[in-house]
Amino acid sequence: MDIVSFLIQCLNSVQYGLLLFLVASGLTLIFGIMGVINLAHGSFYMLGAYLAFTLASLTGNLLIALPLGIVLAVAFGYVLEWAFFSFLYERDHLQQVLMTYGLILVFEELRSILVGDDVHGVPIPAFSTVRCRSATT
Repeated sequence: MDIVSFLIQCLNSVQYGLLLFLVASGLTLIFGIMGVINLAHGSFYMLGAYLAFTLASLTGNLLIALPLGIVLAVAFGYVLEWAFFSFLYERDHLQQVLMTYGLILVFEELRSILVGDDVHGVPIPAFSTVRCRSATT
């Protein structure tokens, strides 16, 4: 193994370790503040991202779609808090895990049905691209 491949693998391991840290700290923070073991918190992130993607496709402007996606994801979170999570506060931790894991499965299936399983992307906004002058001008 050459040094370049070794350094790439080192960077990949650091990135994966940081991802695991974010997941663990998110679970700890949510459990500490809410008192509910919420395994579905990544689904809200996914929901906001797909809302921003869909709104960017509809409006044609990413800067409008991002705040709208955030607001709609927060509103959806409040509805889920009222409908599901408020009943979990006095329940056992196993019931909390089962409910939130069930929400993960429902969100994933809805995502697959509504937007498909293809990789999606948003075009880079014009203001963020660097314009270079050609060498001939």
